[in-house]
Amino acid sequence: MFLQSEYLKFKNIELKNFSIQVPQNKFLCKGLNFYNLKIEDIELFFNKNLEGYSNFYFYDGTGKVNFKLDVSFSNIKGFFTIDNININKLAISLNDKIVINGLINLVGSFNILKGNLELDTIFKSIKKKGVKQYMNFGAIEFITSLSGTNPIKRVGTSNFYYSNISGKISIKNNRLTIEGLAGEKGENQYLVTKPFLLPGINLLIDKRNNTIEINELINRVNLAIERIKQKDL
Repeated sequence: MFLQSEYLKFKNIELKNFSIQVPQNKFLCKGLNFYNLKIEDIELFFNKNLEGYSNFYFYDGTGKVNFKLDVSFSNIKGFFTIDNININKLAISLNDKIVINGLINLVGSFNILKGNLELDTIFKSIKKKGVKQYMNFGAIEFITSLSGTNPIKRVGTSNFYYSNISGKISIKNNRLTIEGLAGEKGENQYLVTKPFLLPGINLLIDKRNNTIEINELINRVNLAIERIKQKDL
């Protein structure tokens, strides 16, 4: 059996130029859009036990997912890696006023049971010759909205350089927890650290107050994006 379509939309998911091939047990898709996020050149393979893997591109980064699907189709779990994500392209897809230049790696695991998502992912910026690591104030505002720290007053219009972005995001029971893995200072964890000689900024998370309901997080992020838009009008 061979099924092919140029476009399909279901709720907030859009599929472009995809095909399902049976008995080869193969799914190919040129593009998958979820809200503003884009995944490209997806190749997915699975066996009769509903175990499989998928290769794809995510904002220039190369990704792979290994997964297992329950026969009742109510549970899927697996783990993933995405290397060399272009942070700037990812940030611009959210808002073109957010600038974060650099590369980042992701590694994590997931479990989706009856529509409920559990996720653990660790992210870490990586240094590469010729790629500068910096962000603008819009990015700082956006990151503080995610981490739950207090908004920072505008401190200039120049770029802020960073040495390391490192953290962990966990989702369970519709609540998100974010941790900084770039170091600790008392009850605070570093999410972003600045370089020694260049102008930059440290961004910290209070580990006593780092969990938020997903709906509240979405509202907080939307408000941050609107503030960024208004300040640049």
